[in-house]
Amino acid sequence: MTPPYWPIARTLLGRAFSMLDREEGSVSRGSFDRTWWCWKFTDFSAPRMQEGIYPLAFCLTSPLANVEMRNSGRLLDGAASAIGFWARLQHADGCFDEAYPFERSLAATAFTGFYVGAALERLRPILDAGTRDTAMKTIERGATWLDRNGEWHGVLSNHLAAAAGALQLAGDILGTDRFKAARDRYIGKILAEQHAKEGWFREYAGADPGYQGHAIFYLAEIWRRTQDGRLREALRLACAFSAWFAHPDGSMGGEHCSRGTTFSFPAGFEILAPQLDDAAAVAGHLRRSMAGEGCVGAAQMDVWNFFPLLNNLLFAAEMSSTSLGDHALPWHRDGARIVYPDAGLAVARSGNSVIAVGLANGVLKHWLADGTLVYEDAGYLVRENAKAAISHDRRQAEAVDLADCLRLRIETGFCWVTSQRFDPMRFICFRLFTTTAGRIPTVARWLKSLLVRLLVSRTRPASGRLVREICFHGDGALTVTDALDSLPAPPVAIADGLPYHMGSSRYCSLLQGIGPTHRPQPPLRQDGHWKRRIVIPAAP
Repeated sequence: MTPPYWPIARTLLGRAFSMLDREEGSVSRGSFDRTWWCWKFTDFSAPRMQEGIYPLAFCLTSPLANVEMRNSGRLLDGAASAIGFWARLQHADGCFDEAYPFERSLAATAFTGFYVGAALERLRPILDAGTRDTAMKTIERGATWLDRNGEWHGVLSNHLAAAAGALQLAGDILGTDRFKAARDRYIGKILAEQHAKEGWFREYAGADPGYQGHAIFYLAEIWRRTQDGRLREALRLACAFSAWFAHPDGSMGGEHCSRGTTFSFPAGFEILAPQLDDAAAVAGHLRRSMAGEGCVGAAQMDVWNFFPLLNNLLFAAEMSSTSLGDHALPWHRDGARIVYPDAGLAVARSGNSVIAVGLANGVLKHWLADGTLVYEDAGYLVRENAKAAISHDRRQAEAVDLADCLRLRIETGFCWVTSQRFDPMRFICFRLFTTTAGRIPTVARWLKSLLVRLLVSRTRPASGRLVREICFHGDGALTVTDALDSLPAPPVAIADGLPYHMGSSRYCSLLQGIGPTHRPQPPLRQDGHWKRRIVIPAAP
């Protein structure tokens, strides 16, 4: 049996190899940042693109690859040049940049350390001694930096998990326990922030099932290597939460969650499937959905998330050779309902209909059980002069689970949509700062925290209030009643949208790009208020 994921990943390898500068004599030989070395549209080679080293290593060593791949001198030369180029991008203190020069990013140091470390484990017997030594020294310097530093601008569990994974691999490769304490410190931070009852890992202000799958992968790989019992229990809780958000169309999460991501990382669930029923259920769901048109995976990614999703497919391909058995997701059962009050999320199934609701922002998604997207509703947008505000400023929510329906009442305010963009003058000033004062590590940390506060975590209230009442009936019929007031302009009903910057959001599958069968209708002015009532009948 051909393991799932490998046929999908194989179709993407040409794209991955095209991103590598393979030319002899090129000053950028080994760079995977095609925008920089080929198009010459940017001013530095982004180190995270070097995560493309792992697909080369996989093709050179995996039994899934054919003989031509495993014996390819070109792939081996490419891997060696890419490792050497990655080493040259490292700062003297061991860290790497991600989005701009001298950023000193934990994410870039952690992710590239993990994937180059995983590549080196595979390639060590066939690499030349010089490249092998360079890789090991670079991995050690990166792990030392991770040991001495951290991430200060927020709790992003997938970043912390990648850091722990990079430290685990560094210790395994170098044959040392020197980084074990640092690994455990990162894991301890993740577990301290994990919700004890609901099971989710924190991503900034709350739960995000898309990124949770990413964090689960790194932690599952650490568990696979260590068999840590405490980690297994944390992963059990995390998988139980995630299973509710493996949505019928193949997406994981969406705008109703803390970071608005919808992508699927199957490898962690595949690693854990033999141990945990919920992991097996999610893995089975993803195996099926990735063969269809509703999954948001590597093929839908831009360059910044292409390699993490592709690499995850490759890990999953080697972990998925066994049958999963018959494990149902919790929402498969008619009448299944759950409300996570602290995560601000609810999922329910009635008849042939499934809904997911963000209690923090009122976002609603409605599918048929077969994955058909029936309706999605992200609330309302109001334009005032050149600015826009969206109804995603949480105030309060309550859920009442009655015998005949699930009733949700959500009250939100409006907040301004983050609208900062680079123009030539802003870009010049930004680069001048990052390449002068921004070189100082303490200034770099301050700048990163400032950018996150301005673009991600800051909420700026605007005028307006939305009261949304949702009734999901026992037969699958859905009623949504909205009342809006204190608005400076007529509201516009929107199907999707977020008020903050998040580079990993807004990806979509073909089915999501086409959109739902029912579109949000505009509200009407009644008695000094804007009101709307939508009724979607039960599906047959």
